[in-house]
Amino acid sequence: MATKQSRRKPHGGGGRASARPPILPEDEVHLETGAVKGESVIRFQVHGLPVPQGSLRSWVVNGKPVITSTAKGLGSWRRLVADVAQRFAPTEPWAGPVGIELDFGIPKPKSAPKRRRVWPDKRPDLDKLSRAVLDALTYVIFADDSQVVHLRATKDYGAPGVAVEVRRVSDDDTVEA
Repeated sequence: MATKQSRRKPHGGGGRASARPPILPEDEVHLETGAVKGESVIRFQVHGLPVPQGSLRSWVVNGKPVITSTAKGLGSWRRLVADVAQRFAPTEPWAGPVGIELDFGIPKPKSAPKRRRVWPDKRPDLDKLSRAVLDALTYVIFADDSQVVHLRATKDYGAPGVAVEVRRVSDDDTVEA
């Protein structure tokens, strides 16, 4: 018999009612990946182990500042996200407000219980995972991550990676409370 854990939808499925924009006839749909590229929405999946943004450390050596990141593998993760996003990117980065949904999958620890629901309430931090993806999408999908006016992010145990949906926010959109 299947457990509740195995009957759950994959991490991109949620279980919530979605207000996603409909796929229009002029949208480009990639059947093998389920990715969508349209005038107002871009949806794609990145497979790989998500790496959090981390913090920058700085110090002075011989009178010169040295700045380094504490996250190992961050550069390759951001490059992977940017490379996948580039396949669906507009010809020019979007200007104006955008909304983003990020659904992260992270591997379940071997020590986690098998018969009950376990939440990924340990590291990596969701906000740091989100920052790494937003920085990777800057200059690819949108001009600057300051354009993000709506952000919804989740993390759950599942296949490592992130499902990304970026959409333009129009004047008639309302912000959910």
